[in-house]
Amino acid sequence: MPYVMKDDEFAIIIKPVGYEQEDGEDWDGDVDTAIVMTNESTIPDVIAAHIMNIATIMTTFLDVAASHPDLYDFVEERRNELMGFDEDEEEEIVEYEKKGNVITLTRFTKTEGNA
Repeated sequence: MPYVMKDDEFAIIIKPVGYEQEDGEDWDGDVDTAIVMTNESTIPDVIAAHIMNIATIMTTFLDVAASHPDLYDFVEERRNELMGFDEDEEEEIVEYEKKGNVITLTRFTKTEGNA
């Protein structure tokens, strides 16, 4: 089911380009980007301009990173930190910890319903 944008949202669209095979093995990593908002936007113009500025800076990163691999590596490391990834350590996946009658969930815990 497609996502329906709300009147106060912007979206960055990322589309792979330049691949021929169905498996994508010949793809060189090129993408097209676009920024979209609804025609019925309820955002004041001054805020919309600021959001558009942020979105264009985010999409421009791809172009800059192609010329500056050190910048790409820096941003990738920071992304990994924010997401809790650590390349140097093999993390044992712990789904939960139990101490007495207290169960502590982790990001790997799978639940059904509310937890």
